[in-house]
Amino acid sequence: MLKIFRGACLICCCILGVAVIVVPLELAAYPMILKATGCRLTEVLPGFTCGDGWVGHSIAIVLNLPLLFSYAREFTFFGASAPISRQFMFLLYLFDVILILALTYPLLLLFSRKSGRPSS
Repeated sequence: MLKIFRGACLICCCILGVAVIVVPLELAAYPMILKATGCRLTEVLPGFTCGDGWVGHSIAIVLNLPLLFSYAREFTFFGASAPISRQFMFLLYLFDVILILALTYPLLLLFSRKSGRPSS
């Protein structure tokens, strides 16, 4: 059971790592990314939309990772200031769980090494 939990934490840590890598790329090449991918910034809730199809949705998910982590943290600590749809609320809770599991992974590594058990 611990191996499954550790694996889930590792996957979440990788997702958070991708979000951390995407932030400087978005800041440095914001206009070029929008022009090259055909994405646009939405005005109602800041985020990117990249057209229909699985490729467009995949690009939008990667570009929206930092924003979703930021919204999840704000939503958890300060609550919703405006009415939010159920789908978006589910997404915020999902990214909250991903953030918590990602931050748990280094602690799992630290405590497994201190206990003297070989990590497998």
